[in-house]
Amino acid sequence: MARYRINKGVGRAVEVKGLRAQYFIYAVIGVILAVVVFFILSFIVGQLPALLISFVCLVLNLSLCFVLNNKFGEKGLEQLYAQRATPDRIAFKKRVCRIVFVRDEN
Repeated sequence: MARYRINKGVGRAVEVKGLRAQYFIYAVIGVILAVVVFFILSFIVGQLPALLISFVCLVLNLSLCFVLNNKFGEKGLEQLYAQRATPDRIAFKKRVCRIVFVRDEN
């Protein structure tokens, strides 16, 4: 009978250097944007100021990703956005008598 290794990481979130799930994706997008900003600014203001500005943007992005990762966890930021999107109360625009006593329009 053949022996197969069981992959115990199925269904788990991606984790790289402590960054979990969407924060890793945010960090990668930030690195790509920092490189794009460097190339755009290097034509406008020169290479050294462009390098400094893009490096500061990169460090701020990575530090923000790690702070959000530690504060909210894997799904916490999505839960925060979902909680903000839910309404405070449900409002009915119809009168109660129209809801209770439904008339047949035929």
